[in-house]
Amino acid sequence: MRLHPLAVVLALTLGGAACTARAQVPVPEPEMPVLDPPPAPPRIVATYLEPEEQPIPVEIPAAPEPPVPSRPQQSRPATPPSAAPNPVVTEGPPPPPPPPPLTLTPTTGTEAKTEASIRALLGQVTRDLSRVNPTGLSTDGHTQYDAARRFVEQSEDALKSRNLVYASKLADKAAAMAAVLVR
Repeated sequence: MRLHPLAVVLALTLGGAACTARAQVPVPEPEMPVLDPPPAPPRIVATYLEPEEQPIPVEIPAAPEPPVPSRPQQSRPATPPSAAPNPVVTEGPPPPPPPPPLTLTPTTGTEAKTEASIRALLGQVTRDLSRVNPTGLSTDGHTQYDAARRFVEQSEDALKSRNLVYASKLADKAAAMAAVLVR
């Protein structure tokens, strides 16, 4: 007896489907607790105070001048009116302190030593940059090379104007860039 090929395919399909079927046990879903968020904290509203009103200058009225007598009196020394002008009473904030100087300088006595150390650092940076071949650098490397050169020039200008702190910062930046380029 020969089986029909369609029957064989049907039997294999049903057998394969029966093998892949799984028995599933119904699992009750656990009850999830209700998550109530806590109440919001009370708001603290800052109350801003009105700025104190500036005191109004108060003028003290001058004493009334005595009436001029119509008859001449005996010679007595004339009392001059008060020599002080009417004072104006004002109370206000003290004047602001003067701004700090724009140029920072090291403590006295160390300026020559500081300038010598800056010049030594600039000399080292110049030697480092002279060892670098700018044509062999990438675009970023060439940009850093140019920036280091500008920092050296700006530092020298700051030394000429006696701004040693600024010159030191610029020399440090130039040294850091030159050290990266030399590697």
